[in-house]
Amino acid sequence: MMKCLCALLSLFCCVTCGAPAKTQKDVRRVPVVMYHSVCKTNVGEFVISPDGLRRDFKYFRDKGYTAVFVRDIVAFCDGKKNLPEKPIVITFDDGFYNNAYYALGIAEEFGMKITVSVVGSYVKKEEKEKKRSPVYSYLNYDDMRRMQQSGWVEFCNHTYDMHRTSPRKGVRRAKGESASEYEKTLTADSEKCRKLIKSACGVSPDVFTYPFGCYSNETGKILAKLGYRAVMTCKGGINVFSKGSAAGLDCIMRYNRPGKADTKAFFAKIGV
Repeated sequence: MMKCLCALLSLFCCVTCGAPAKTQKDVRRVPVVMYHSVCKTNVGEFVISPDGLRRDFKYFRDKGYTAVFVRDIVAFCDGKKNLPEKPIVITFDDGFYNNAYYALGIAEEFGMKITVSVVGSYVKKEEKEKKRSPVYSYLNYDDMRRMQQSGWVEFCNHTYDMHRTSPRKGVRRAKGESASEYEKTLTADSEKCRKLIKSACGVSPDVFTYPFGCYSNETGKILAKLGYRAVMTCKGGINVFSKGSAAGLDCIMRYNRPGKADTKAFFAKIGV
């Protein structure tokens, strides 16, 4: 009789209590900031000045944030790594030369890791350019290699040649395109950029960044099939990741940082 009672009590506890509740150490609130070009001229929606970027990085440091790579987030979600108490991800899209010319030095100055998503065709074209400028040039192989070797940069796939608005916008499925044709096109383009990054840096990326934040219903499944562990969007919002759970990795939200916005006012508004 006593054995039966103990068994019932044990079963009751399992049903009512379930798995242990997540602790503060198991959950992280992660803001992701999206930059593009860093330049002294043409400051605007997608261009921030070097001094503006320096003010931002100082703000992050003063607020107690630690910059991490997207791959650090993936490792945390896999249960293989812990994250600092206040992580932040700092991203740069398109692979502008000024990311190496200005941003890398500022990142090193403030001890901030940065994540750069490159468009493969831009890198390939830049290899032929003899005259280069932080105003209009893109990264080449040597720039990427130097940034990778610094330890402060990770590179992500921003497509090889799909950073366009026509015949499709970004990696969105084109009108009249069959599912099989779409998968074949996206796969070929993605793999081409992945091989380029591997050739330049020795590391094969498993993080993909949607150009313009555009995609279709099938896109995520195709990228997952190709081995991508995380995907970054252009949707604004603060991410919440749990240790041991992949939830949220397939749709990482980011805030675009307009170059003319005041540092304190902008980040206070989005809760950073």
